[in-house]
Order: sequence, then C-alpha cells, then structure tokens
Amino acid sequence: MATEMTGDWDKFIRGIQTIDPAELQRDEIAPKLKVSYRLKQVQEAVLREDAGWQDLVKTRGIPSGTYPIINVNGQIALRNWVNQSPDEVLKALQAVWVPSDLSESARIRAFSELFPRDVMGGAGTRLTVISQLLMVIDVEMYPPYKTQAFRLAYDRTGYGRPPKNADEVALYEHALNFLDRFIWEAKVRGLELGNRLVAQGLVWKSKEDDFWNRLTDCEENPPSFPRLLDLDKLAEELFLTEPDDFLENIEALLDDKKQVIFQGPPGTGKTYIAQALANHLAGSEERVTLVQFHPSYAYEDFVQGFRPKTGEDGQPRLELKDGPLRQVAEQAKDEPGEKHFLIIDEINRGQLSKVLGELYFLLEYRDKEMRLQYSDEPFSLPKNLYIIGTMNTADRSIALVDAALRRRFYFVEFHPDREPVREVLRRWLQANAPSDMQWVANVVERANELLKDDRHAAIGPSYFMKDGLDETMVKRIWEHSVLPYIEERRFGDEDRLGDFDLDKLKSKANSPTEGAVENGDTDAENEDGGESDVSD
Repeated sequence: MATEMTGDWDKFIRGIQTIDPAELQRDEIAPKLKVSYRLKQVQEAVLREDAGWQDLVKTRGIPSGTYPIINVNGQIALRNWVNQSPDEVLKALQAVWVPSDLSESARIRAFSELFPRDVMGGAGTRLTVISQLLMVIDVEMYPPYKTQAFRLAYDRTGYGRPPKNADEVALYEHALNFLDRFIWEAKVRGLELGNRLVAQGLVWKSKEDDFWNRLTDCEENPPSFPRLLDLDKLAEELFLTEPDDFLENIEALLDDKKQVIFQGPPGTGKTYIAQALANHLAGSEERVTLVQFHPSYAYEDFVQGFRPKTGEDGQPRLELKDGPLRQVAEQAKDEPGEKHFLIIDEINRGQLSKVLGELYFLLEYRDKEMRLQYSDEPFSLPKNLYIIGTMNTADRSIALVDAALRRRFYFVEFHPDREPVREVLRRWLQANAPSDMQWVANVVERANELLKDDRHAAIGPSYFMKDGLDETMVKRIWEHSVLPYIEERRFGDEDRLGDFDLDKLKSKANSPTEGAVENGDTDAENEDGGESDVSD
C-alpha cells in the first residue's frame, strides 16, 4: 500500500510556476529529445542486428556528457555488460524495442527478465536504465525515471510513495500515474502542462536546492487558485444544459451511495458522460476501468474464477484469476486517497444475480467483509471505489433488474425530452456543424414526437454528433441506423413507418406549421385525407 505523506498540491504547483519555461526547455526538454533521437538510431541498428550495434549502444545508447540520465557507475556497468555478454544484451534490447502494440509494462517486464541483477541491482536503479530505453517508443508518453526526484515530488504533494517492495513495473506505473495527476492538478489551477515529458521535466527541476526556498515562500504567502475545470465547465464541454445542477447532483449521489446507474434510450450519451465524469472526478484515466456486461458474462469473468492455463510441462491446468472487479478494488485499496471508478456498460444485459453473487451484500455494506466463492481471504469493497452503470431502457432485458439491485443504486434519467439531454444535439450542431445543418435537431425532435407513445424508443442525439456531419451523412445514418431501430420498435405497426421518412420529416420540421403534431393542427392529416393516429 502506498504510504501517504503530508504535502500540498497548491504549494507545489505555485513553486512550479516560478520555473522559467525557457530554462525548462533548455535544461530538461531539449536534452531528452536529443537522447531519444540518438536512441532511435541505436534501436534501428539493434533490430537489424547490424555489425556495429555494440559500439552504437556504448557510445549513443548510454549517453554521458552534459546530460547523463544514468550515473557514471551505471554507465560503466552497462558498457561492461555489452562487452561481456553481447548476445544477452541484444536479446534484451530487442525485447524492449520490438515494434508492436506492447504496453510499457510488458516491455519493462520483458527487459527486466533478461537484465541480470549482478549487472545492476535495485529496482529503482534498473528502472532508470529501462525508462531511458522506453524513450524511443514515445518520449512524451514514457519519459525517464529517477527515484530521488519522484520521491521528493511524492512527498511534497502528498501523493504517496509506491510500496517498498515495488518492482520496476510498479515503480514506473506509479510514476506515470503521478505525472497524469500532476497534469490534472495543474490544469484545474489554470496551468497547462501538455504532456508527461513536460511534467517530468518540472519534477526533475523541482529537486534543485532553490526550489525548496520557493516552496517556503509559498508557505508564507499561501496560494489561492481558482478551480477552472469544475463540473459546470465539464457540463459545458459535454453540451449539457443546466450545468450547475446535473453533474453536481450525480457527484452527490455517488458520495452518498457509491454507485449509480444512468438509464435512458440509446444514443443519449450515457456511457460517454459516465467516462468523462469518472475521469474528471478520479483525476486520471488510469483510475477508471470500463467493462461491458452481456448474457454470457459470469461471476468468474467479473469477480474471480478458475481459468485454463498451460503449465510449464505443456499440460492444461486451472488457475485462479481475478476479474476486473477485484483488480479495481485492490488498486483502490492501494491508493486510499484517490477516487477509483468502475463503469459497467449495459449492466442490465448480464444475468445480474449470477454475475454479482455476494456483491449484493458488499455493495450495500462497504464497511463489511465476507469470503468470496473461490477464496478463503476476506474481501470488501473499498469506500473510494465508485461504480457507474449504464442501462438502455429500450432493451427489454431491463426487466432483469430486480428490486434488490435497485435498492443499492441511485438511478439517473437520460432522455431526449428532458434536461440535460434535450438541447445537447442543438448545442453541438451550433458549435460543430455548418449553419445549414441545424435542421437535424428539428427532425430528431419531430421524430421523437411521433414516438412519444413509446417513450423509451426515443432517438438520442449521439447518432448525429459526428465530425464532418453533412446532409449525405445524415441520410446514411437515418437509413442504416435510425430507421432499422424504429422498425424494430414498431414491429407490427408498419403502416406508420412512412411518417419517419427523412425528407418528409425535414419538410415538416422546417415548415411554418412545425409542431402541429403536438398542437393538433394542419399536420394531423395523413396522405389519404384521414385523421392521424399519432397518440398524445
């Protein structure tokens, strides 16, 4: 578990703002970009296994001079390793530099397994070397690591250090999570850092002796930062109406019961808003996990269960593996000062009593422990783990949500005829589409009026919130997405499908008699001259 230290983000970031940007670029950013460029040449030679790859590793891959990331003793140890075990070094470098979509954790683990501990010992020292190699992959995403600089930053901000027995992977993940948190904390105080490389450069500059004096000055003159990225700002970015109430209300519901479900017709932005709100409240995407339920999803997939695995002898065997719920719970326990979120998309599509099992109890009693089906160890849901489910009310499986689950969740309605969803499409079109495309919002409203006798069949705004929206795209979306959905909802009532012809809706929505269906005026006649059968 991370050790919480006393610290102050306000004071730390006030000190950061005293660092000269030109000095930061000269001392930290430019040298690392140069190292990354030099390493790229080494990487290409290593992957091709060129004859001179060893010399390149020793001269360009282990930089010294004015900007040594690795200290002198480390440089000597690495050059000796290259001289004594070139085949071993080549294999290790190829493992970390292989062109693929491997995560940084997988690359670190692959190199570590081939990096002898008699060459270099402690996890922090080894990570300094490995993180330098990762700069080739993307220096802005994977900046180098130094233990002392990060420890000082952890302590000064109160972020908390990683566990004492953390390996290279855990140390680097902790450092990257800190940089993400640093970027977010700076942003809400009006300071845009841009990427992890800039944040890491500021961390390294902050370890200089005079930085402590700047923090002392901040203590004598406490900073007062405006909260620029508040929930009302987030609501504006999401084109929601009534920004002061809606998201704040959801935050209050989460603080009270720890779990909510967003429910409404498809296309109303439930999942998108769940992710945006969770990222905002957690302060980092790293603390937000998304899973999706489906009819074949089981307790063993979600919580814990035995999974097949091939043993070292090549024989199949079963291994007890944690599902996303247990994984997220453990992460939350390791960071008690941070909010962690689990988003369950389409929560009603799973067989909930089968998937959740004893979690029915734990969801309601966060301060209690109980033993899980496959484990003798007591387990509980930490109070800093929040759950947001999404539920499509047009899906008939909504009936599977029983009263026991409803008692454990708050429910938040997302519907096109209610705030805050009602004006989302119109606002988005005004901000992102040509002025001659505003009719799309009128058409959707018109179609939803025709569907008001089946409220959960309403058409949500997200169908049309797409870059480059034009009339051709609208017709394609309407024909291949909206109409099939309406036909499925109106099965057995095909005579009325003609009312949903796009051109007809567009003509009526743009006519002076727009809204006549609602008011019972001239548009209440069908093409055969009879009265409309649209329900009120």
